Amino acid sequence: MSIPKLTTQSVQATAKFCAAWAIVAMLFSAANAADWGTLKGRFVVEGDLGEAAAVNANKDPEFCGKHNLMDEAIIVGEEGALANVFVYLYLKSSKTVEIHPDLEKVDTEPVLLDNKGCRFEPHALVLRVGQSLEISNSDPVAHNTNLTPTKNPGFNQIIPNDSPLAKTFEKRESYPSPAACNIHPWMKAYVLIRDNPYMTVTAADGSFEIANLPAGKHEFIFWHESKGNMKNMTFSGGKTSRKGRAKLTIPAGDTLDLGDIKVSPSVLGK
Repeated sequence: MSIPKLTTQSVQATAKFCAAWAIVAMLFSAANAADWGTLKGRFVVEGDLGEAAAVNANKDPEFCGKHNLMDEAIIVGEEGALANVFVYLYLKSSKTVEIHPDLEKVDTEPVLLDNKGCRFEPHALVLRVGQSLEISNSDPVAHNTNLTPTKNPGFNQIIPNDSPLAKTFEKRESYPSPAACNIHPWMKAYVLIRDNPYMTVTAADGSFEIANLPAGKHEFIFWHESKGNMKNMTFSGGKTSRKGRAKLTIPAGDTLDLGDIKVSPSVLGK
């Protein structure tokens, strides 16, 4: 049996083939890296909402009365910055979304919700399905946490000072779920539970950013506790629907900056 000889032409052809595949692989890798983008913006209240109302801390007044508590339903900071707006990717119930490799694994670190100073800290938070919600009580008085999701089982439990309560959830929720303390009825918080990482809450300066989104057209929900869906709200290049949604195109390898999103009092039910 004779072994075919390698000719100069065949060696060159093989080298060219390998080089071509290397280039294709490099291009694919570069294209793959550019298949993700970022969404950012800042919510600013346009108009006078008046002063936030003081809380009547008539339960455990010796402790709670020391904290000068205010109604946190609408928190407006400097230059009209609107905190605690939920911004998240909208998906129909049967749909899923591609997740960036860096975000595929659910964070093993729990998300913390503290009963502190007779208020919840933080007031608004996001949580992935399968991620632990750890609820603690930093106060010397009794608190309970009553969380009422729609698709997951709710709970209403006393939170001991020395033993945080840990909860996980198996289903995504369409909207943020309210949490309350029945002992101190002014205490409220909101928890958004989703099965993907593309969600956030605006900071004290009204800003938000969602990174590593799959590039292309997607629909996003804008939600605030004062009125729910932030409908008919205008921003640079678009407007939310009556359901508080907007279709946005995330640029590959770049950022879609919505700039200052001006929120009128009517959007917040005022």
